[in-house]
Amino acid sequence: MNIYFVLHEDWRYSEHLGIMSLSSILRMAGHKVDIVEAQCDRIIKRVKNNNFAILAYSANSLNIGYYLSLNRKLKKEVNALSLFGGPHPTHFPEIINEAGVDGVCIGEGDYALLDLVNNLAEDKPITQIANWWIKHDGRIFRSPSRPLINNLDSLPFADRTLFPHHRAISIMTSRGCVFKCAYCQHRVEFRRRSVENVIEELRGVKARTNARTVYFSDSIFNVSLPWLRDFSEKYRKEINLPFNCYVHANLVTPESMEYLKEAGCFSVGMSIETANDYLRNEVLKKGISKEQIISAVQIIKRNKIKLKTSNLIGIPLGSLKDDLDTLRFNIQCGSKYATALPLFIHRNTDIYRFLIKNPRFKNRFKHLEMSPQDNLYIYWEKGGNIEEMREILNLYKLFSWVASLPFLFPLLPFLIKLPLSRIYTILWILWYRGYLHFFFWGGNFRDLRKSIIGMKKYLKIILRVLIKGI
Repeated sequence: MNIYFVLHEDWRYSEHLGIMSLSSILRMAGHKVDIVEAQCDRIIKRVKNNNFAILAYSANSLNIGYYLSLNRKLKKEVNALSLFGGPHPTHFPEIINEAGVDGVCIGEGDYALLDLVNNLAEDKPITQIANWWIKHDGRIFRSPSRPLINNLDSLPFADRTLFPHHRAISIMTSRGCVFKCAYCQHRVEFRRRSVENVIEELRGVKARTNARTVYFSDSIFNVSLPWLRDFSEKYRKEINLPFNCYVHANLVTPESMEYLKEAGCFSVGMSIETANDYLRNEVLKKGISKEQIISAVQIIKRNKIKLKTSNLIGIPLGSLKDDLDTLRFNIQCGSKYATALPLFIHRNTDIYRFLIKNPRFKNRFKHLEMSPQDNLYIYWEKGGNIEEMREILNLYKLFSWVASLPFLFPLLPFLIKLPLSRIYTILWILWYRGYLHFFFWGGNFRDLRKSIIGMKKYLKIILRVLIKGI
């Protein structure tokens, strides 16, 4: 079978571990897998050369609308089966009712996709495969979910032939999360690969590439102290590449950070979300006090590990003052790589259920019950005023710059009121490139020249912003 994973144009610049894992399983079974850019003409040209193909979309709530629209156009031109998986279809399998959608995968797709493709290759029915909702002859067949894969070591290593080699090796050592944040859709049991399995994969990738750093994309890397101890010793001896990862403030201890530092960790990401304790713990359900955050920051810095902090702005029941206080708190923590995003609210999350019960927000969320694909919402976007929208969006784009250059903070209340969205977007793109070079890749000024040459992609984006806006 010919399986095409449809991806936005940024696929050349980043690895997609989920798709890489699926590809390994499919190719081991003898199927053909490729990536195709999410442009109608290019896909039609590629797929029309085959008698039959599968178009597979890994969708989140931000790109689902685009993928559904693209798929409707493609289905009029090519003989293909369209399958949707990923976070959005898992939580909103009702998209099976959308025109052109033939199948929706709920949950882990590793062996669910393999079973479906094998059945198609062998001309067997596909309507009774666990984890799938299938549309066939005008009917929808809803099969039950299969158990989660508990032994992650049993999975083949990610297929790294799909994507160009990058300066950083992306790898995931776990699935799921041990925490229950109110805004998160991904409430899945935490499972982890063995240290030996992780090291074996990294050993092979390191031998085949010239990557200079490793990026562990786990939601939280510092979950288990015994696992970290074992990892630190074996990683330092066998891989010995600088790496970065994400940590949780509640789990940052002197021992855990020492293990990370000894292994070669040069930077960590950590969520602060907001400086307001009520918003962080009662609305977002983070369960982290400001004192714990400060303590974690001190431990990280004591081990001379770079710190990136992530935050949320535009939080319901909060205010612009709270957002500015959050930026000030990041400056006090000494975070040179601080990011902020407007809070996206997904249906079927605790924060959504919390807000629809609040008289202040109930009417603003009514439209979410109407369409499964219109399932996320920035609370101030509808029902709020234009000035409020502009200030939050401008703050999002300037947040990182001001955290790095605190002397700009007194000017911020004035700057966010200005109609300079395009300029601020360009500034954010430039900051992000610097973040990738110095924090993510661990680069320095000596090899900055190569990084500047790599700005070609970003210059195209900047030109598009200047012409079209964003």
